Amino acid sequence: MLYFGDIFAWISSNGITNESFAIERPASNCITCWIASESGKKFAVNWSNTSREFPLQGVVSIDGVVCDNHVMLDKMYPDKPSAIGVSFARTSDYTQRDFMFSTIEVTDDDAYLHTLEQSFNFGTITLELWRLRVANVVTKPMHHQYGSPVLEHQIVHERSKKAGTHHVRYGEEYSSPNPVVDMVTSQKIDQAPYVSFTFRYRPLAMLMANEIVPRPLDFFYDNAYANQIPPAVNHDAASLAEIRRLESRLDGLRSRARRAGPSDHPTRRRIKMEPDSAEIIDLT
Repeated sequence: MLYFGDIFAWISSNGITNESFAIERPASNCITCWIASESGKKFAVNWSNTSREFPLQGVVSIDGVVCDNHVMLDKMYPDKPSAIGVSFARTSDYTQRDFMFSTIEVTDDDAYLHTLEQSFNFGTITLELWRLRVANVVTKPMHHQYGSPVLEHQIVHERSKKAGTHHVRYGEEYSSPNPVVDMVTSQKIDQAPYVSFTFRYRPLAMLMANEIVPRPLDFFYDNAYANQIPPAVNHDAASLAEIRRLESRLDGLRSRARRAGPSDHPTRRRIKMEPDSAEIIDLT
């Protein structure tokens, strides 16, 4: 989870927050990180503002395409929410499509050689928050504006550096009632965003190969804790959280073993779990 003052931003899947890695602040109001993506998994872009000192417009861009604009009003509107989650794009007044990670398809068809020269923005989810001066708020049914860019399945040539990576596409279209929304007439106060959050995403194996996410370490097996050690390390963020918890416990066990000597634990044996090998892959 990223934060700037009282403002928090995060990506979630199935209601669970995706863990953030390698958090950086290239500028005082610009925060970036890496998250692990999983092909076929839907996700939401979330943000909250506990103080709501001033109105903010959240602009969500995925792979370079603006997918949502949402205004969070200030505390002068106490009945309005202080947290927003965006997990879909409206495709009409009565339909929508969910955000979903997907594997970029590769082909050896020379008809796609032009993709070698193309510049892609795959792999980024950006939330920009702009301060607003609000003139009017009217609550009414939303009127969909057609013609916005759509995130669809992508195909690149196999020689592309993007081969093996993920992108985001919209899932299958489904019916959804026309929502009632706050239509806000406003003006941006600043020439640049108040704060910008950028989530760079890649498959977990790539993040491990480039040492952005730590690889699983060796484990001590102890009968007293056998049921707490997973039989296999699943390559996802939840497993990594479990690994860190176990590592902390194992540090304590190692310290006890050194103090007590090997005779105190005659049944202890060692199991080594080798991480999958992976090449160092260009993340640009």
